[in-house]
Amino acid sequence: MVIQHNTNASNSSRMYNLTSDSLGKSMEKLSSGYRINRAADDAAGLSISEKMRRQIRGLNQASTNSGDGISMVQIADGALNEVHDMLQRSNELAVQAANGTLSDSDRKNINAEIIKLKDEINSITARTKFNDIPIFSKDGYVPKLKSITASSSQATAVEKLATKISDEYFPNAVSQILSAFPSIGNKVNELAATDKTPYDTKLSIEYIDGVYGTLAYMGARFRIYGSKQEFVSGSLGMTVDEADFPSLNLTEDQIQELESTIAHETMHGVMDVVMPSGMYGDDGSASDMPKWFVEGTAQLAGGGFTTGWNDSLINRAKSLTSATDTSQDSAIAAYLSQGGDYTVDSRPYGHGYLASAYASYLAADGNEVSAGNLRSGADKIFGALIEKQDDSFSSVVASQTGVDVSSIVNAINTGSTAAFGEKPDKLSAVEFVRQLAYNSLGGAGSLIADDLKIGGTAILGDTADKDTQPIRITNVEKKFSKLENTMPGGTANVALHLGTDADQTNKLEIRLYNMSCEALTIDTTEVLTEDTATSAIDEFGNAIRLVSGVRSYFGAMQNRLEHTIKNLDNVVENTDAAESRIRDADMADEMVNLSKDKILAQAGESMLAQANSSTDGVMALLQF
Repeated sequence: MVIQHNTNASNSSRMYNLTSDSLGKSMEKLSSGYRINRAADDAAGLSISEKMRRQIRGLNQASTNSGDGISMVQIADGALNEVHDMLQRSNELAVQAANGTLSDSDRKNINAEIIKLKDEINSITARTKFNDIPIFSKDGYVPKLKSITASSSQATAVEKLATKISDEYFPNAVSQILSAFPSIGNKVNELAATDKTPYDTKLSIEYIDGVYGTLAYMGARFRIYGSKQEFVSGSLGMTVDEADFPSLNLTEDQIQELESTIAHETMHGVMDVVMPSGMYGDDGSASDMPKWFVEGTAQLAGGGFTTGWNDSLINRAKSLTSATDTSQDSAIAAYLSQGGDYTVDSRPYGHGYLASAYASYLAADGNEVSAGNLRSGADKIFGALIEKQDDSFSSVVASQTGVDVSSIVNAINTGSTAAFGEKPDKLSAVEFVRQLAYNSLGGAGSLIADDLKIGGTAILGDTADKDTQPIRITNVEKKFSKLENTMPGGTANVALHLGTDADQTNKLEIRLYNMSCEALTIDTTEVLTEDTATSAIDEFGNAIRLVSGVRSYFGAMQNRLEHTIKNLDNVVENTDAAESRIRDADMADEMVNLSKDKILAQAGESMLAQANSSTDGVMALLQF
């Protein structure tokens, strides 16, 4: 028995200290949530973790940088949207000034408005900034549309597209529209009975504004005789964006979109011919048709469910078990009103279609929401508008529907669930929209097809003879061009940093353009004479294409940045998960360790006490 060295006590003390250290570390990990709280916990893991943290935080900031870039691009696109509108108005004024019936004083007044529009274009492009950075710098790139020679494959593809439109889609659209709406058909056939050439149409396949912008447009020119407007012979023209439809090698959805677009634009052309007083909206007369009706009725031909304007409504309809299922009525009412954000005027292709269809339903004799019944109602409205072109639009439509136009618009805008007192047997706006959407499931919602459910590649038929139609495409023009840039001096771009390293490959430059009237080559454009006004039409048209090209560039850049953000966020998410496996504590495992260490600590305290008392027998030996 020895007393100088209590080996058992020393061992118990050592083990107790180890357990206490382990217990402390478990508590530290549980309280912090980290497995590594100091380098000693895992030196290699800490190094790897910090490297990953650098990447994660850098990529998070890069994602934010991309978002800032998108914001800047959206500001640019919003400003150019206003420039587009002003150029379109200027083009309309130039067309008006080119008419031989105007006097010099008339053109002087028109030119005064054009001057103000050009001043505002310069003003908008000068003061549009993002974070105090001028977006349209005077030292910026000057946009140029350069005509290019198409490759043989590209030329062949566009030639096939043009032939398909002129020989099949357009004649079938004309035939179906004239057949669906006899009042329009009778008028067109009457006008073209002895001579079709005034209604011969020019088809242009060219660059408009790039992918997903304006798909196509069709229009005409008008003459003004006092208070009367007339269609100008030979002025019909349809333009299709070759960027949206570069060939016929398209998916079924794209073919549906193309057929719907041709039907929509053809309806515009037909209405230009038979309703010039209503379609010419620049004189401010009561007969002018509002934009929602012009676009909405064109959608009646092309279909209101083909280009995404009413996708949310279709998704609601997919939850219905029948056309009379009211389970989604509150959601449909909310979709229509959107707290006032959605209106017939602000969404002429979406809500305008619904309002035009609802007016057609109210004018129809029957109560069913079918293509045939809606056609009959629309035809009554069209017939009255053709016959009474000097009357106000509102009074003509009200005479056919029995309801004020403002009430119809308000019912769609607010998502009304109440029927009109004037038409108690008719459906409310919400009930009508519900049945229209349900009955159009899988289709386009077009009135010139046999059924609302017809869509895909069957909106337009393929049997109409183009030579027998009163309105024909007789001239096809194909233009190939691309946006080029010239740099007068200086450096005008914004470089976004979209990575964690200083490598230049992480830089993405956004070009800044000079979009002043001088850059658009319209600074000296005027309409003081018939000749200069005629030239101004081409000059404003070229400026519109230039702005379209720049907007297309910004749109493509936004799409690229959105993909960049998705990629960065994906890398961050997965790198963060990997860093978590290295750095974060497994709480379940640590709780097991904590429980174990607590038991060991209690046992160690007990054993240390026992070991310290093991030498008590020595004192008994020392007693005498």
